[in-house]
Amino acid sequence: MNFDRIPLSRRNLLKAAGAGLLAGGTSACSSQPQAKAPIGVVGKDGKRVLPWSNWSGNQSCQPNERLVPRSEEQLLDAIRNASQNIRSVGSGHSFSGLVPTDQTLLSLARLRGLENINPETMEADVWAGTRLSQIGRKLWDHGMSTINMSDIDTQALGGALATSTHGTGKDLGTLSTHVTQMRIANAAGEIIECSADQNSDLFHAAGNNLGALGIMTKARIKTDKAYHLKEHSWMMSEQEGLERAEELRDSHRHYEMYALPHSDYMLGIAIDKVDPADIPENQAEPSGDAYEAFRMMSNLIDYMPFARSWLVNFGAGGVEPETRYGKSWEIFGNLRDIRFNEMEYTVPAEVGPQCLREILQTIKQKNIPVIFPIEARYIKGDDVWLSPFYQRDGFAISCHNFHDKDYKKYFAAIEPIFWKYDGRPHWGKIHTLAAKEFAARYDRFDDFLRVRKEMDPDGRFLNEHLRHTLGV
Repeated sequence: MNFDRIPLSRRNLLKAAGAGLLAGGTSACSSQPQAKAPIGVVGKDGKRVLPWSNWSGNQSCQPNERLVPRSEEQLLDAIRNASQNIRSVGSGHSFSGLVPTDQTLLSLARLRGLENINPETMEADVWAGTRLSQIGRKLWDHGMSTINMSDIDTQALGGALATSTHGTGKDLGTLSTHVTQMRIANAAGEIIECSADQNSDLFHAAGNNLGALGIMTKARIKTDKAYHLKEHSWMMSEQEGLERAEELRDSHRHYEMYALPHSDYMLGIAIDKVDPADIPENQAEPSGDAYEAFRMMSNLIDYMPFARSWLVNFGAGGVEPETRYGKSWEIFGNLRDIRFNEMEYTVPAEVGPQCLREILQTIKQKNIPVIFPIEARYIKGDDVWLSPFYQRDGFAISCHNFHDKDYKKYFAAIEPIFWKYDGRPHWGKIHTLAAKEFAARYDRFDDFLRVRKEMDPDGRFLNEHLRHTLGV
């Protein structure tokens, strides 16, 4: 097996590492990929309604109705005329049970685009169905950039805000912290506008709304002046990476790590603003695709588990440092065409490296058969009621496995470690917590339930997963 043909560059490791975003489960939904998708059911209008599954395939369902309103008014009419529950869906990039329903599945895919882009106030209005990748490109044409961005930018803004989607940076919060106003449709089919000064309780609840308060149609976001970024990545020892985590965090606008299970290595990625005049004219071409190498290693390890550590160390040891430059939106976004399932917890920033160290040690001690890199990032705290970063700076640790590999034993072994360090799970990713555990982790949990009741008295926007998670 010649791994030299498939160089394991930083970009390739990122592709093999991936990251996450939306999904769900009810009695009509499964929590495992289906070998053969159902052909659908006949809906109320006599037309066939196709089944739905999320990006990784770990969540699926069969709605009896699909709606794709073309305007906000059509959306409000659909809510007013609804005779059953409604769940809203974005791009299907999460792994928890937020979306699935056997009733109405409503997509905001046609409510997309940017409006009122204002270079003077540095704000713009973004429709909820807009993919994150579209925002940066459009803002750039007006001399503006997003303040930060997640490293996957294929999800819809509505779903990203519903689950506190984030990038990285010790002084940078989640995407929800960039929002100054929101428009949300309640269960009566009315638009409620909210901000820090208007309907402030709704505003602080809606920054991580889970789609349980209603359907957000539009958000106004703060932006920055257009800027370029320099990204540098390099391989270092696991020990060095853990010891220097806070130093590197404090030295860069963005800093994240990718720890390689069963190896002695960790990948560091530092991103900073750069003057366009300092960007070299000729940049090195990115290395080749390492997905095949990771799959080859993973498949080989199934037959040669004793060689796992050697193979991963062999591949990681050949990774050369890489530097690339570009417009902000070009550097933030990374291609994630390798499907996986993911668990992410956020622990207090000061214990993050310690928690990551214990996870890596546990993987080795229990000989857990996983080689998928573990992503770790620093994020600034916020005041969003159900945000994993509520009133504390966080260290988010994301654990993955290939979509066709068993993730349940792996996640079951490490989830208690997150609990030990007072971790809060990402709402859109796999976890086993219910309302009792969430209430203990969030001081404003009951306040969120109160606002939810005001917006949706009869639970029209809930599904089985949310009833379990919120205790409704």
